[in-house]
Amino acid sequence: MENIIQQIKKANPDLQECEIEGLLYILKNNENLTNNKLITLTGIPKETLRRFKQSIRLLLVDDKSENIRVSKYGKELLENEDLKPHTWSLAERFDFYLDKDIEKVKRIKDKFNLEPKRKYDQFIATVETTYLKCRVLIEKGVVKGKSIVFIGDDDLNSLSLASINKDYKNIVVLDIDKDIVDFINFYASENKLKNVTAFLYDARDPLDKKFIDSFDVVVFDPPYTKVGVSLFLQRAFDLLGPVRNFESKYVFMYYGCSFKSPEKKLKVQEIINRYGFTIEDRIEKFARYSGADSIGNASSLYVLKVNSFTKSLGMSFENIYTFEGEKVPEEKFPFVDHLVFKIFDVKKEIILSKRKLVNILESICKIHKLKVVDRKLTEFKGGGMTVSFILANSNLTVHTWPEYGSVHIDLVSCSPIFNKSELYLTLKKYFETDKIDVFFVE
Repeated sequence: MENIIQQIKKANPDLQECEIEGLLYILKNNENLTNNKLITLTGIPKETLRRFKQSIRLLLVDDKSENIRVSKYGKELLENEDLKPHTWSLAERFDFYLDKDIEKVKRIKDKFNLEPKRKYDQFIATVETTYLKCRVLIEKGVVKGKSIVFIGDDDLNSLSLASINKDYKNIVVLDIDKDIVDFINFYASENKLKNVTAFLYDARDPLDKKFIDSFDVVVFDPPYTKVGVSLFLQRAFDLLGPVRNFESKYVFMYYGCSFKSPEKKLKVQEIINRYGFTIEDRIEKFARYSGADSIGNASSLYVLKVNSFTKSLGMSFENIYTFEGEKVPEEKFPFVDHLVFKIFDVKKEIILSKRKLVNILESICKIHKLKVVDRKLTEFKGGGMTVSFILANSNLTVHTWPEYGSVHIDLVSCSPIFNKSELYLTLKKYFETDKIDVFFVE
């Protein structure tokens, strides 16, 4: 079997061998499989599953069918193999599913029976996911005595949490969908769930003052666009309040994208960093849905901690939903290479000499083919300097702090920088230090 798995791997570079074995294990032990069910079980995107099925077509009755049936040959082959199951998410290792309270969640979701609205990027979470989203809040210790707000709640986490655990201070839901708001308020009243209230709210609008600086925990599953993520993080900051109260304030964010699109995941990490949240935990493919085949019917959990560096970006937000992005063409921006270098432990004879500093910058520009068209040097008390080179394709700005032995370089170019990967080595050579931090800015 090891040989077969390795052969399948050649046709499926996106899958690990343990994942391939896990898929074969599922095929071997499940009779009534569909594409959607397998996607939900594994979190594998639709296109990746299509390719996998094609690569094992001899083991299937029909690799193009929505129903996945193992052929007679496939059954004989798999029957004799000792296949191991794969843990598709760390969340699967939790024993939360054994709790009888999951039945309470099922009753709530069955009663509402939500039809997802595409215009709001709604996807229906499984009963297990809604339950797990509640349990992780409890296990993290952010429920007892806490004020919790859900920005959007098509998973009905608010009602489920209130039914499972009564220790919260209050639970508020802010949702753009009137049907969800009405149901939450009706159910909470009918079942005497204390301090659970839902309000109609579009996250693109300013918050009511009564909500600002009023909560300890914010939970959301944002639209799967970078603008949507940024907007919801901004609202989280507003709801949690000023950083002086950051000791026990958290954001629980669910975000999904295909592992064939790592740039989207990197973009989300960058947005989180811009707001200054700390990623305390991240669990891959934590939540499972139906209808989101392109991202494997799964989203990852980001547990974000507020800290003294968390800040508001004060931006305006439009076209946050994916369908809006389809209607509005992506704005074009000229190519820009933007690099920032922080250089430490620079010798005083370099950092205090105008001549040496300018000569070093001239050499760097020559080596990396940056054409200098103008220069300006400004000196400050204490020996610090700012040197600006206007380049044919943009600019190079350098600041020095002799008292710290530090140099900050900001390089912007409107055309690709020659031998960019060697810039670090060039700086190391001329500034005679290897203590250099490099940052690439989009």
